[in-house]
Order: sequence, then structure tokens, then C-alpha cells
Amino acid sequence: MRTQAKGARDGRRTAVRQGEDRPREPIAQKALTNVLGAYQQSQDKTDQELNIMQENQWLQGEHHHEIKQELQALKTTMVSISEVLGDMPNIMRDYTAHHRAPSTSQCTDQPSTSATASGQEDLQQGPQNTSTPPPEDDELPRKWSL
Repeated sequence: MRTQAKGARDGRRTAVRQGEDRPREPIAQKALTNVLGAYQQSQDKTDQELNIMQENQWLQGEHHHEIKQELQALKTTMVSISEVLGDMPNIMRDYTAHHRAPSTSQCTDQPSTSATASGQEDLQQGPQNTSTPPPEDDELPRKWSL
């Protein structure tokens, strides 16, 4: 019995090899179809990645111009701020001179008059003209000078 079974297997192998039982073309065709399908999927994925890369480059190029404009505006603003800070000692001197002058004239030009004795004492001990001239550039606090 053993020999018959063995012989039957050998017969089937022979038949497959000879193409009598089932032909090899469908297997080869299926393998070729699988390989072509895998290649097509790989090609599609490569195309998708290429499209994404091109889109990223396009977006970067589009935004590059906007970023360049923003940086230029920022540089202009920084230059303006730098100029203002550089001129800050003069601005402070002018501001101080302008705002001290009216308060000084109010203290000396408009004495208060009061009918009571305490009012007279207040007039005599009232605010004195203690204003000093505006400081020179070298007298300004160190934090204002650049």
C-alpha cells in the first residue's frame, strides 16, 4: 500500500511538472499581477510623497515672501524705536523743561490771600520756588543713556 501511495504522489508531481493536471501560467500570471500591483502601489506612494514635497515647497515659497515682508517691517520698527531711545535724553530734557515752567510760575505769581492769621502763616511758609534748572545730558540717569 505504501508503494501505491508513494507512486500516486510521484504521479501527481509529474503531472504538475508536465502541465497535465493544472498549468503553471495562472500561477505565474498571479505572481506577475502581484508584483505589478506592488510596483503600482509603490509608484502611487512615491507620487503622493512627491506631490506633498512640491506643495510644501510652494507653500514655503509663498510664505517666504510674507515672512520677508514681516521681517522688514520689524526691522523698520526696531530702527524707529532705536532712534527714539537714542533721542530720549533730549526728549526728557524738553519734557522736564516744559512741565516745570508752568508749576514754577504758579507758585511765585499767584500768592494765596487769606483773612485769617493761619492763612497768613501759610502764605509766609508756603511753597518756595525750589525748582532747579533741567539736568544736562550727562546728569540724566544712566538708564536713559545709550
